[in-house]
Formats: sequence, structure tokens, C-alpha cells
Amino acid sequence: MIEDNSYRPLPSAMSRNLKGQLQAGLAAMAMLALGGAMLVLPWGTLVVVPLLLLAAAWLGEEGQVDAFPRHEDLLLAAALGLQGCVWVGMLLVHGEGTDGLADAWPFALAVVALLAFARVRVHATWLWAGLALGSLAAGGWAIWQRVVDGTARASGYEPLHAILFGNLGLLMGLLCFAGLSWSFARRGRWPWSLLLIAGGLAGLLTSALSGSRGGWIGLPLAIWVLYRGHGRRLSLGWRVTLVAALMALLGSLYAMPQTGVATRVDNAVNSLRQYVAGDDEMTSVSARLEMWRSSSQLILERPLLGWGGSGYQATMRERGAEGVQDPALGRYWHAHNDILDAWVKRGLPGLLALLALYFTPLWLFARGVGAGSGEQRALAVAGTLVPVAFIDFGLTYSFLAYPVGGLVYALLITILWGLYRQAR
Repeated sequence: MIEDNSYRPLPSAMSRNLKGQLQAGLAAMAMLALGGAMLVLPWGTLVVVPLLLLAAAWLGEEGQVDAFPRHEDLLLAAALGLQGCVWVGMLLVHGEGTDGLADAWPFALAVVALLAFARVRVHATWLWAGLALGSLAAGGWAIWQRVVDGTARASGYEPLHAILFGNLGLLMGLLCFAGLSWSFARRGRWPWSLLLIAGGLAGLLTSALSGSRGGWIGLPLAIWVLYRGHGRRLSLGWRVTLVAALMALLGSLYAMPQTGVATRVDNAVNSLRQYVAGDDEMTSVSARLEMWRSSSQLILERPLLGWGGSGYQATMRERGAEGVQDPALGRYWHAHNDILDAWVKRGLPGLLALLALYFTPLWLFARGVGAGSGEQRALAVAGTLVPVAFIDFGLTYSFLAYPVGGLVYALLITILWGLYRQAR
């Protein structure tokens, strides 16, 4: 009698299929968690994103992802690792112990997420869905805070505040607009495109209701990046229509008193005029200008090693007590500018690490903004917008001085890069 053993591979095949489904589910959960935790969920929820990706990678098999790591992957990992190592190293140099480790660990988590992409494939659909839904939820929450709670500025959960909440909302909106190249390349383009457009508009509204002005400085550059990725493939009529719609939208946000945009902009202009005229009244604008001046002077005194975080604060208080600057500046623990803050606290190594953190992903992504498939262009545009936006945010605020700022930046960069290299 001949035995029929053809059934024996079936359990193995079923097991492999189940592992594949679990892997896809974990990766999808990671992408949705990224979109939700940026603004709507408590920001600590972002920690589960690399952990979910790591669990999905554990279920993966070798050879599932082609040629990982390449030199570009190593370059990005080096930029992330350098930022974290310099942060920790300069803490030791300045004798600050472990006080600032909370600012360095986000970059280690991002490296973990990047390594996970060596064994897991992620569908970009979940990323765009998470960003759009997260942006819509944040916009709805911003409306609730302003209309129902009656707050002056939408601010989100602590430790987020109006500036962090508003600028991250603006970034989420821009990333939704970046995804339009992906949605228009799909067979069912309109439902996805409308969802991303709604998410983009919600991000702009979140920013407006937060009253954060600094993020809008870089909007022209962000719009140029979006145009490079999308606009050149549109007809002239569509280009004119979209530009007119954008100008009308921005004008409406400025004109509507409920948003508070006009008041905040007018206050900024008046404060700048007062400062130039020599008025001693301390406003948010004059305080920033004075902090930049003081930080620049401190950098000239210690350009190589900096002052450390505690040394910076102590010196700023001393300068106030000696009458060199307004004593009120001593209560600020960062320089309200990421480049100045990195240099004055962590010296030249801190400055170089920050520049590498900005310009490595910018170089990696910007090359693909105008080329490739719709999915590739969308991810390249999004990956370019993240450093562009953070450079803009960092002009008037020390965004990366907060762990949530560093974690959002590092995770977005690594996840967008992982998806982009798979799409290529």
C-alpha cells in the first residue's frame, strides 16, 4: 500500500501564512499608532511604534527585504546614533550625569525601528490612513478646546503645549498633502485623495487654532517641496485652481477672528517694531531676540564644548542678576532656537550632530521628490518635508529640546525611509 504524505507540508504552510498575517497586522498597528499618538493619544504611546515593528520583524524571514543594510541605511543610522551619542557624551563632559538621557533615548528607539525594516515589509496604505485620521482627530480636538473648553490656544496633552501641538499639527497636515501622489496612483483614487485632503486641511486648522506663528514661516518652502512632487504633473488649469484655493484658505484663516491668527501676527509685527525702536518691554518676540543674542555671546566664550544644560541656565540667571540682560530670561531653559541651543549646550559636537540629523535625511529623500512612481514620490516628498519643517520650527523654538520632538522627528524619518527604500 502506498502512503499519501501530500498532506504533511500543510501545517507548515498554514503556520507560515499565519505568521505573515500576524506580521502584517503588527506593522499596520504600528503605522496607525504613529498617526494617532503624535497628537491625539498621550505622546508616550509613540514608544509602542518601534516595539510593534520589532515584533513584526521577529515574525519575518531572512531574504524578505532586499539588501539590507545598504550604505544609505547605515548613513541614516549613523546620523541618528551620532545625535544620541553626542547628547549622552556631552552630559558626561559637563558632569550632568543622567539628567538629560530622556532627550537621547528617542534616537535609540528610531534606530531600532530602522533595523526592524530589515525583516518586515509594511504597506504604505496604513501610514497614510494613520496620518489622515490622526490629523482629523487633532483638528476636531483643537476645535473642541477652543469652542467648548474656551481655551485661548489649543494645546493638547501635557507635556505638549500650544507651540508643539500647533506645529506638529501643521506637519501632519503637510504630510497628508504629500500623500496625494500615492492616492492619485491608486485605482480608487478619489476616496483616498479626499481623506488626505481633509487631513491636510485639518492640520492647517490645528495650527491656526493653536496660535503658533513660527511654523508658518516655512510654509513657502514646504509648498515648493509639494509643488516639486505633485505640481509639475498637473495641467496649468489645475495649478492655478489649487494656488487660488490655497490663497483663499490662508486668507480665511487670517481673516476669521475665531482662529486668532490675525491677532497673533499683528502682535508679532508690533513687538518687532517696538524692539527695533528700543522699547524695553519684554514680549515673546523681544524675549526670543534677546535669548538669541545672549546665546550667541555664550557660544563665543565656549565654542568647542559649550556650557551644558544646567550651566546654560545658571549663566543666564547670572547675566540677569548682573544687569547684562533682562532677569526674566533666566527662567527659560532653552534658547528658543535648535541650532543655538545645541551649540551653546553641547558645543561644536552638538552643532555638527544636529546638522547631520537635519541634512542626512534631507539629502536621502530630496533626490526622489520629482521621480519614480506615485508611491515613491509621495514618500520622498514626505521625507523631505520632515527635516524642512523641523528646521523651520527650530528657528523660533527649541523643538528637539523636548523628548517628544526628538521622538516624532526620528520615528517619522526612519519609517518614511523604510517605506521609501521598499517602494524603490
